[in-house]
This record gives sequence, structure tokens and C-alpha cells, in this order.
Amino acid sequence: MAYLTKSRFKIALACPTRLKYALKGDRYHNANEANPFMQALADGGHQVGALAKLHYPNGLDCTERGSEEAFVRTQQWIDRGETVIFEAALKAGHKFIRVDVLELTPSEIRIIEVKAKGLDGESPDQFFGKRGGIESSWRAYLEDVAFQVEVAKDHFAALGDRRPVRGFLMGPDKNTEATESGLHQHFLIRDIDGRNECIIRPGTTIDDLGQGLMACVDVSRAIDTILADTETYDRPDWASSDFKSAIRWFEELHLQEEQGIALPMVAPTWNCRTCPYHTPDEGPLKGKESGRRQCFEHHLGWTDSDFDQPKIWSVHRAKSGWVKEGKWLIDDLTLDSLDDIVDPEDYPSGKALSTKQRQWTQIAGSQSQSRHFGRVHLDRQGLKNEINSYRWPLHLIDFETTAPALPFFKGYRPYEGLPFQFSHHVLHRDGRVEHAHEFLGRGQGVDPTFEFARQLCNALSGDDGSVFMFSHHENTYLRYARRQLLAHSPYPQDETDRIVHFIESIAAPSKSNPDEWVPGNRQLIDLAKTVRRWFWHPSMGGSNSIKKVLPAVLEASPYLQARYARPNYGSADIPSLNFSTLTWFRRDANGKVMDPYAILPEVQQSQWAATLRDIEVLYDEERVADGGAAMTAWAYMQFAEMSDTERDALCGMLKQYCELDTLAMVMILEFMLAEIR
Repeated sequence: MAYLTKSRFKIALACPTRLKYALKGDRYHNANEANPFMQALADGGHQVGALAKLHYPNGLDCTERGSEEAFVRTQQWIDRGETVIFEAALKAGHKFIRVDVLELTPSEIRIIEVKAKGLDGESPDQFFGKRGGIESSWRAYLEDVAFQVEVAKDHFAALGDRRPVRGFLMGPDKNTEATESGLHQHFLIRDIDGRNECIIRPGTTIDDLGQGLMACVDVSRAIDTILADTETYDRPDWASSDFKSAIRWFEELHLQEEQGIALPMVAPTWNCRTCPYHTPDEGPLKGKESGRRQCFEHHLGWTDSDFDQPKIWSVHRAKSGWVKEGKWLIDDLTLDSLDDIVDPEDYPSGKALSTKQRQWTQIAGSQSQSRHFGRVHLDRQGLKNEINSYRWPLHLIDFETTAPALPFFKGYRPYEGLPFQFSHHVLHRDGRVEHAHEFLGRGQGVDPTFEFARQLCNALSGDDGSVFMFSHHENTYLRYARRQLLAHSPYPQDETDRIVHFIESIAAPSKSNPDEWVPGNRQLIDLAKTVRRWFWHPSMGGSNSIKKVLPAVLEASPYLQARYARPNYGSADIPSLNFSTLTWFRRDANGKVMDPYAILPEVQQSQWAATLRDIEVLYDEERVADGGAAMTAWAYMQFAEMSDTERDALCGMLKQYCELDTLAMVMILEFMLAEIR
């Protein structure tokens, strides 16, 4: 029997058509199923769930995987008077839930949903916006709890139990600092019968973890608000008017599926851009179909040629209103779609592209009938003006970081950033390139932040050359490092002051606290902003991710092609700390420039390769995706039981990965320098 579960209910709320694809998982490809365990590891879901259990030492864990077996076991424990059950199985009609924590008190029944999302203490007000409505960032979590509460009400009412049912959200409290280091050592990733599972180290109690890091918030008022909402769940093509009727409708759809009745396909919306039931080219993948293709064929009448064209959601900061106007393809857009836009040929030289100009540059360069089709945008005068302000030599840095739900070390708050790795390339005025420094802290009980900051300070203090990052990521994590140094530095005061002064010389304080320090005269230059101001290539689409920009500049630059088509990287010509005589510029059998990230030798040979490539698709575009694999790999190294050989191999891969990030920045600058010459 196919029940309406928590996960399927969430899928249906996003789009009822997706429910059809979820129920036929053997037929339709789901891009989000790449590696759910590793995604939960990166998000901290496994560890937060395990920590929650420690708050209920008398709780029983329902480990049965089968729905019916779990339901029988749960009922047996309820009948004998147990008060706390983890992963309790409840059902009502065609609905079935597994409750993270089911707490049965004499006066009420508590449904406690555990999430790896930071809570702001235990105030229920945090879920509401200024106008009194549910905050959009919390709605999906609260709908999850509301669904469980409704199922639990029906379940216990059928048993004659009239106690009220209340919902709670439990998660890390962002305002609390860890009072003990090594919390992660109490939670292990272990291979059990071929499956990775998170287990609590035997003998661990909540007292071993110091001050409580978890908050548990009553969400009854938020659930009442959802149940009273008569707008959100009354949508075109939906057979519902409110939350409860949506549950009933989704339940009916499950019954129809069992009876072999074709489920309805609702009209496509802006949300289709994030549909997980698609393949990269909307064609078959590993024997499975693209659900999104089916929808667009059914409602929009698309043919193969339509699927081959660029879509509006690939436009830089695309507007959802375009879909409401019936515009799905970039070819459908006109100048009227963007206000006050001039022809790309009339853009003033030396003036950075505005957001709207960048949109139209992409649209005009992607439309098949446009005279600008396929044209690269490069404002050489603007580039020259900016580059003339740089101080040589140029320093390119990239950080790999993590922000764990459960802090690894004392003094950190949940989700506070921790940098564990950097790479540093130097580009000299005469064209010489060298991979000059790197650092990788393995963790394993030692906070890498302090040594990270000290070595970065040493690496960049030999001159006053300009320092570059890609996006604001590095600046953000330097602020985290500064806070830890001021509060918990292991170094003498003069050494601490030296490192803090260095950070303040290159990093800017947050906008929320601009007076925290006076920025120095060597502020980090964001190379991503440089790209957005002056450069666009058709292969980038609407993305400014370094993994889109790098192949684009390789395609556009004869200089780079000549320089990196030889096996000279990692030789005396271009020194490297991790590579030997590597060729970065290559073309595939179809003549297309190969993405250098796809030819990383260690990644390709490593046992982690497939897993880490899968991880990247679980993250949003731009900077998070660029660092998602490294972050997850490092977290895995902290929790998993690994041999030294496995750990060494993983560290080697991380070093190569990070080095390529700063080499990519070098190549982007080399391309720009060659163009203005």
C-alpha cells in the first residue's frame, strides 16, 4: 500500500503532479536522490536527530523499516504505557507518518519534529513576519508538523484517546555556545549492512555534551494560522480550499493511483524551474524519464526543438512574472520584458553593467533570431580602468569551510562558520604564476581556525599586493575567524593582535555592525563582481559561478588555450603543490572545451568521486555549490570511522580541489589581462 507520507505530502504541496512521479520512482528520475545520506550529513540532520534522542533517555527507538512492522511495534509500546517513542509509526486512513519524537504525557500528546535548522530560542514569535503571517522560510517546516498533528489526531481519536495533540519543532539554538569541544566524537558514521548510519557512541548521555544546544518550540499558534489559511491552498487546478482539504485531496490521489486512475497534471508554474523530476537535457537518463518534459509536452505542446532552447529560468535574476505572461523560452522575451533597457551595442564603455543590462545582454546573446546571438560581452575599457587600480603581485585565495549544526569545538554557536582550508596562488606582473601556499586542517579534535588564520597571515604579509576572492565567502569567514581569535586565541597576545590586525586589513565588517573595526587599505577584491561588471559569455547563461566562468574564459581566450594546452602545470614553468605536468586545456570528442573540474585526476580516481559529484547537485547554484562537496567530505572525515589511508586520500583530493579554485581565478585574471593588452 502506498501511503501519503510526510515526504510525499511535502512533494504534493510543492506540486501535485510531482506526486505522480514520486509514486512511480522506478519510472521517473529524481535529481534530489543522488545521495540523501550525504546531504543530511552536510546539513547536520543525522547528528541533530541523534542529539535530540539524548534529551529523552527513556525513549524507545522504533527501528523497523517496514511501514506495517513499525506501526505494530509502535502500538505495542503505546499499549504498554511507554511515554517516548522515536520514529513512532502512526496512520489514519491512507495517511502514514514516522514521528521523530512522540511524547505521551498524562495531559497531552506531543508531536516533536527534529530539524537541522537554527532556532532563535524557544519563542514561537520567530515563525511570524511583521504583518503576522507565517515567514516563508519557515512555512515548509511548519506544514510538515501540521500534517503530522492532523494525522496523529485522527490516529488517536480512532483509539478513543481524546488527549489534545500539540506540535513542536526542535533544533539547534543559534544563540547558544558550545561549552564542550568534540561533540561530534559522540556521533559516529558507521557502515551497517552496507548502509551508512549515524549512531550514538555507547554510554553517551546528555550531560557529556555540556550546556544544552537544542531548543524545543511549541508551534501550536503557527499550526492554527496554517489551518485558518484560505488562500495559500486554494490554487488553480487544485481540488482544495484550505490545508485540511489539501490533505484529503492528496490522500484521494493516492487511492486513485492504487486503482490505476491517471493522476491529474496541474498547469506548469514558476516552481517548475526547481522540479527535481527532470534530467539535464529532458531526455531519458539511466532508463528513467523526465517528469518535467511530460508536463511541458502535455500543457505547452513542446517538441524536441523547444526543449533544446534556453529557458527563461536560466536568465540572471529571472522574473517569475514572465511565466504568468506565458513566456517560457528566452526567445519569447523582448525588450518590453525589461524596463528602460538600451540595446547592448549602445551600452556606455567603461560603465559596469546593471542587473537589467546583464539580463538583456544574456537574453540578446541567447535568442536564436537576435543579431547578438552567441556574442561575448567584454568591456575592455571598464576592465582596464579597474585593473589599473590593482597592486602587484596579485594574490588569489579560496577557502573551504563548514558551518555545522552541532559545533565541533567549544565556543562556537550552531551554524557558526569554521574555515578549515585555503589555497593561495600568486600572479606576478611579468606573467609568472605559482601556487605559493596552502593549508588543510584535518580537525580530528583540533580546531583548525587559529592555524588557518596564522598561516594565511604569513602567506599574504610579504607585500601589499591586491588580494582576490570569488564572491563574498572569504570575507564572511574571516569575520568568523576574527571572533574566535578575540575570544579563544591559543597564541600570545602580540601574535593574536598581529593576526587580527591582518584580518582587519583585508576583510570588511558586516553591514549590520559596520563600526566593528575600521577597514584597512588592502580590502579583498571580489573577482565575481569584476566578472559581473564587464564580462558575459553565452556558455555562462545566467550563472556567475566560478565553475561556469572558468570554461567560458577558456573557450574565449586564445591566450589561455595556448598557455595551458601543454603539460606544464606542476613543472618549473608553473609550480604547483599538488600536481605534476598537467594539461588543463583540453577538448572532448565533439570539440567542446572540457571543464577542468571534470579532469581533476585525484577526484576521478578517488573512491569518493561519484559521491562528491552527486553532493554538488544538492546545493544551490553559485558559491555554495562550488564548495558543497569539500564541506561534506570534511564533515564526513570528522564523523566517519576511517583508516589513515582513507583519510590521506580524502585530504589529497581536497587539496587538489581547492588549488584548482585559485588557479581558476588566475586564469580568469590572465584572460582579462590578455584582452586589455
